[in-house]
Amino acid sequence: MLKAKQDGGGDINAGDIGMISDDNLEEFVKVDEFFVDSSGWGQDDESALTINQFLKKVKAGRYYAIIEAGQFQVRVGEYVLKGEEDD
Repeated sequence: MLKAKQDGGGDINAGDIGMISDDNLEEFVKVDEFFVDSSGWGQDDESALTINQFLKKVKAGRYYAIIEAGQFQVRVGEYVLKGEEDD
């Protein structure tokens, strides 16, 4: 799980986003989910977001983790700490 420090993902390297663990499930609440190309070959008009499109959606203070991985795409969850859902 990786915490964003800036909007727009300027501080996140997409390769640093790890898988979510069972421990994280008790501490965090998922507030959004993104379908992202992980091959590096995705195009802007495809259903999976390119890495750059995804990084533009990153919000400071939110946590990001891969919740499912396929051969060429991943599902990335956006999380907040329990109790901070309304922030």
